[in-house]
Amino acid sequence: MARNVKADLQAEKVVILSGGYGTRLKPFTLSLPKPMIPFVNRPILEHIIRRLAKQNYRQATLLLLYRPEKISGYFKEGRNFGLNLEYSVANQDFGTAGAVRSISKTLDSTFLVVSGDLVTDVDLRRAVEFHRKKGGIATMILARVQNPLPFGIVLLDEDQRVQQFVEKPSTVELVSDTVNAGMYVLEPEIFYYIPADRPFYFAQDLFPLLLQEGVPIYGYVHEGYWQDIGDLRQYLLSHHDFLAGKFELPDIRVQRGKVNAGKGVQLGQGASFEGTVIIGENSIIGDGAKIVNSILGENTTVGPGAEIVDSVIWSDVQIGASSHLVSDVVASGTRVGRGVSMDDNVFIAQGCEIGDLAVIKSNVKIWPERKVGRGAIVTSSLIWGERWLRELFVNNAVAGVINQEVTPEFGARLGAAFGTYLGPGGYVLVSRDASAAARMIHRSLICGLMSAGVNIGDLRVTPLPLLRYALQRGPEKGGVHVRQSASEENTVEILFLEADGEDLASPRAKSVERLFMQEDFNRARFEDIGHLDFPVRVMESYQEEFLKNLDVSAIERARFKIVVDYSFGPAGLILPSILGSLDCEVVALNAYLDPKRAIRQWSDFRYAMLQLSNIVVSLKSDLGILIDAGTERIFAVDEDGHLVRNEHLHVLLTKMFLDAYRPKAIGVPVASSDRIRKFAEDTGTRVVETRQEHRSMVEAIRKHNLAFVGDGQGGYIFPEFHYAIDGMFAMAKTLELLAKTETRFGELRQQIPQPIMDERKVECAWERIGTILRHLVETESRQVESTLDGVKLRFPEGWLLATPDRSGSAIRLVAEGKSRRWVDSVLGDYVQKIQGMIESLHKFGGA
Repeated sequence: MARNVKADLQAEKVVILSGGYGTRLKPFTLSLPKPMIPFVNRPILEHIIRRLAKQNYRQATLLLLYRPEKISGYFKEGRNFGLNLEYSVANQDFGTAGAVRSISKTLDSTFLVVSGDLVTDVDLRRAVEFHRKKGGIATMILARVQNPLPFGIVLLDEDQRVQQFVEKPSTVELVSDTVNAGMYVLEPEIFYYIPADRPFYFAQDLFPLLLQEGVPIYGYVHEGYWQDIGDLRQYLLSHHDFLAGKFELPDIRVQRGKVNAGKGVQLGQGASFEGTVIIGENSIIGDGAKIVNSILGENTTVGPGAEIVDSVIWSDVQIGASSHLVSDVVASGTRVGRGVSMDDNVFIAQGCEIGDLAVIKSNVKIWPERKVGRGAIVTSSLIWGERWLRELFVNNAVAGVINQEVTPEFGARLGAAFGTYLGPGGYVLVSRDASAAARMIHRSLICGLMSAGVNIGDLRVTPLPLLRYALQRGPEKGGVHVRQSASEENTVEILFLEADGEDLASPRAKSVERLFMQEDFNRARFEDIGHLDFPVRVMESYQEEFLKNLDVSAIERARFKIVVDYSFGPAGLILPSILGSLDCEVVALNAYLDPKRAIRQWSDFRYAMLQLSNIVVSLKSDLGILIDAGTERIFAVDEDGHLVRNEHLHVLLTKMFLDAYRPKAIGVPVASSDRIRKFAEDTGTRVVETRQEHRSMVEAIRKHNLAFVGDGQGGYIFPEFHYAIDGMFAMAKTLELLAKTETRFGELRQQIPQPIMDERKVECAWERIGTILRHLVETESRQVESTLDGVKLRFPEGWLLATPDRSGSAIRLVAEGKSRRWVDSVLGDYVQKIQGMIESLHKFGGA
């Protein structure tokens, strides 16, 4: 018997997740749950409920947690909104999947899960039809967005089955612009995979588990409008999208380009309007006022001569005469005085009073019930350009121009955010390089951490590998390292580390970012302010363990003569003593701290390597090594003075390591040379591929018990010592491998020629990178070998990898082949293909 699809849809059970705290929408959500935030003068949740009713759904269960009475008191039994509503109030946060699990007894057939804080025109009927056609136990409804970073990105195969899912990816993990839209069609069998009575999430827990177990998950791509109102900026931009006609809302009829006034609205003489304007009932617009492309709630008063542009004003707000607002949000019950000036991105919470002639600068948030005095000038509490509005952290680091983007005030607030995340009473190790900029920001971070009740161990000038080492062996809850950028001397980088010395995981970095953006810091009581101390014996412990994990006797027997360039970095504080224990004859270059002379430009690096080459040849040394100023990476010159390129050095060191140790497994980045895989095959060693980032490599080492990983860019991890890229240990290990294999570098280089590899960059706006890489997967599906780190295409003559550049504004292409001609050709072809995709997107604006 044929199924009655319409009847099935009417009987479909719907669960609406309505318990979110909306932390990134503070200060508005201090008194309102996120689903009740007004959107075009109605709660966001109301639009979801009305859309469900319009699509023939008749019943829904709302899962509540935060301020549940605000939701149940507004919607009641749902009759006025076209839906029968039931409520389930949790006594604690069980996560998204855990919350649905709590009502599993009522969900005995196909059901929908919908987030109650979305703005979308999705046709859920089509999603259910798609789900039934595919026959799986789970279908994710997906959307395509310009900035996938805050969401979970999804890759689908030709059958729309989910191949890969990465929750809240870092910039370098972008391989698609298709994201989890927070709506799912599920079968009751899904509850076999969701544990009861403990926090469990769809994105972080359930979907990765299903993929791991091989359970089919399908993805239905919604091609219309979708936005998660995740932060204040997006809240404002989604209003602009509605006014521009990019989507419609159920039961709201708007004439675009005109004034849409509710009942009882009074328009003063000479009042003017431009664009699309919505004015709620019983509002008053004063004489000569000007309103442009804005939304005003009910019972709002706008004084004579006031100007409101691209703004959202909630209900029961008073805007004084001659005031000026541009791209701002003012919440209910607020009184704005006469002659007030508000720059863009000002967010004023409920019940505030803004005195006459006050000036509020860009990017200010004012908490509820606060008063701003007459004539006051409220400046931004932190300096953040458009880039900060999109993303503060790039992977585990925050970087910016010193004293412009990154100031002492910025550092103190960032420290307070990290301290609030860690909680009071914890212990954090901090370190820095020798630059004045790093010293300044390092101290401001300490102040912020201590203000949150966190205790500090200050290692002062210390290499990053040594900080990682100390964290791996201590009880600390995390670490912070501050350094000048390796490529831009006016930029400072702040790196955050986990308790085990690893890069701060992306979800945790985003948690710190949210605390920073909402400025909701824990401030310790006087007696609980964190204390500061200076740990001793860290360097001595590092040196002892360093030597224990080397075959010192083999190096001593080789009696190497080497030249070491310390790049004016902190390796000069530690490594000379270690090399003295290895009985090597060492010529040291630039072995003192001088941040002003650190190598940051290609011309400086080229000069340093030429100098190193000349000295190695003239002194008839066995090897020359340059350790970068951050002490993480090494660059080599052989006994003939020949510069060994990074990818070649990676191949040579791996070959010696395989010959010397015959390990069971090693790790290689996706972009590494195929020669490494061939050498590993010859020795029976398993190869595990990783992304070309520190955290991914360490996770692979721990998961697969790897003996060695190189990143192909001069960084190497030898886990018998510690889980970190460490240029000092890599240099010593190079000497050990040369000694154990009785090899000279120049001879090995001639036996194993340099891999034929090259790379190009294609400039691309960051919001288009995910779209481009998804198109590449779809159009080149037969050649796709891997999407672990970008998109890797395999050809008979070699391979090509397209991956987001770490700068976030380009796509990096890397290729290896059997001939230089093929490498140049394939790079040229794909540069043109990607440029064509970018031009097409720019021309047509499509996804």
